[in-house]
Formats: sequence, structure tokens, C-alpha cells
Amino acid sequence: MKTKFIFSLLTALLFNFATSGLFAQSIGIDHNLMFGIQMGLSLVPLQLTGCLAEGLNKEIWIPEIIEKFYPETSFVSDSRDFSMWTDNEYLNLQEAGIDPRVFIDNEVYPIPVVARGDKPYKIPMKRFDTENTVHINAIEIEESAEKRRSVAAGHQKSLQMQFSELAIYNWAPTQDSETTPVLKINDGNASKQGTGYVAMTYEKILALSTQLDMMLVPKEGRILALHPYHATDLQLQDLEMFKTFFSTGSMFGFKIHVTSMVPKYNGTTGKKVEWDAPVRDTDAIASTVWYRDAVCRAKSMEDMYYRLNDPEYRGDVLGFNMRGIALPITGKYLGAMFTTKKS
Repeated sequence: MKTKFIFSLLTALLFNFATSGLFAQSIGIDHNLMFGIQMGLSLVPLQLTGCLAEGLNKEIWIPEIIEKFYPETSFVSDSRDFSMWTDNEYLNLQEAGIDPRVFIDNEVYPIPVVARGDKPYKIPMKRFDTENTVHINAIEIEESAEKRRSVAAGHQKSLQMQFSELAIYNWAPTQDSETTPVLKINDGNASKQGTGYVAMTYEKILALSTQLDMMLVPKEGRILALHPYHATDLQLQDLEMFKTFFSTGSMFGFKIHVTSMVPKYNGTTGKKVEWDAPVRDTDAIASTVWYRDAVCRAKSMEDMYYRLNDPEYRGDVLGFNMRGIALPITGKYLGAMFTTKKS
């Protein structure tokens, strides 16, 4: 802290000494008076942030949290980013009107003009808060890029994990419908892993891909989030085929992710299990699919909170938060496959 203060003070002295003569001459005042004015002004920002105020600079810390918040390898990146449409605590969207008709061999001019029935509306975003952590001499940590990045990385990871879990839950369809196929897999052999569930097979994934074809879902942009148990079932079914798929990152037209964050389904009713619901005997593990342009994500209002020299914790307390939301855009082009317990 003292080193930072001395360096800042010396920098101000040198700069003001070199420029005060020029400024004094241009406005017609005494050189020494101009130098004194500049030194006084130099102390103003130091009193607001940095070492003199013994505070932390949010403009340094918060970029560590938001930079690369969506890693390219994360399934969350396979969605549309609507962060530019956020307004404080809300995501501003428009309810899309009817898709325009396409005329074949049109002979009627002018082509009809139909006003879109867009209706603006706001969606409140969720608030995500990290648990506070205690550090000794956070000001010294701030001055070291490596130390600061290490501390911020833990909070960033916690925010990423919670946001990702909410996103994939919201993107999974509630139940089977004409535009959101949910396949119940209760036939076939038991998993060789000994989990008690029916084994996932390549044939089942191909069947869901075919259903999306029938729904005219574009092939480019189909995403498959495989439950780890399902991924292992596929390896056990045909390891070489599995290696081939994962070497290309694509399976039957799906871009592949493997994650245990996939929500569960009720093996009896076929409906998605409620968020944070207790474990039940009817729970079935699932893998989900979505079309990239049919889901969105957004975040804003990243902030930092701290308390220095806390007498209770004998250290500096830090915490971060943000607003965020991840939702289906149209309510269609989503799908899932769930495997029940082998009876």
C-alpha cells in the first residue's frame, strides 16, 4: 500500500513540475501557484479510490469476474446472448409476431405487407450472489494481477456453475409435446454400469434426431447435453463409434456436451422434476437437446462488495453478485430423453 502511494505521489510530482510552467504561462498566472493547484487536484482521485482511501477498486476486480464468463467449451455458450437487451434488473424482449409467409411463383404485386404484432415486455432477472470469502490484506492482493485473478476466479466459477445449472434447467422442456419431444426410454437392457437404469443407446439418440428432422429443426445448431451415465452407456455399447463421434464433437448432427447438470424427469409422468426438488424414487436421469437459436442467455449489473479490516473475521471480506437469466425464446425446438429404472 505504501509503495503504491509513494509511486503515485512521485508520478504526480514529476508530471506537475513538467507541465505547470506551460499551463501557468498559457493562462497568465504564477508558476508556483499553478504547480500548487495541480498538486491539489492530483490528490482528489487518490482520496476517492486506491491506497489513500484504503479501499478496493471495483473497476479492476469486476472485469476479472465477467471476462470469459461463458467459456467456449461451455454448453451455455451454445445459445443467443441477449445481454445487450438488459435494463437494470430486467431483460427486455419482444414477443415475436407471426412468421412472414413465403410466396411461390408470386404473380400479385405489390407483395402484401403485414405489420408484425410484436409486444414489448420485461422479464425480471435472477440475482446471483457468491458466498463471502475472507482474505488478509486484500489491497495488497489487488496490486498483484496474479493474486487478484486467483481470488476472483473462485467467485467467477461459483457464479458460472449456478448460472449454468439454471440455464440448462430452463432450456429443458417441461413435458412431451408436438414441438418439444421428450422420449421415455424404459425398454432395453439394464446399464452395464450397475446404476439400475435402462441403458442409453445410439439408436435412441438417432430416433430423437429423426423427430427433430420431422419438425424441420435446422440441422446446424442442434445441441446435445449428455448425462455422464448416458455417455458411458454409449462407450460401453461401441467404444470405437464413441471415439469417432467425440473426435469430431458431433453425433448424428448434434454438437455434444457431457454434463451432470441436466435436470431429472419423473419416470412415471414424464414431466421435468421441479427445481431443487428432493430426491424421489421416481426420478429418472435425462439428456437434453435444444436448437441454439431457440434459447437465450443474459447477464448484467455485476457488482462487488467488501469490508476491510473486519474485526470479527480479522481480515478483509469480499463478495460478488450479478443479475442473469436464461430462457427458451420460442418454447419449441427443445427435447429430452430420460431413462427409467430397469423393472
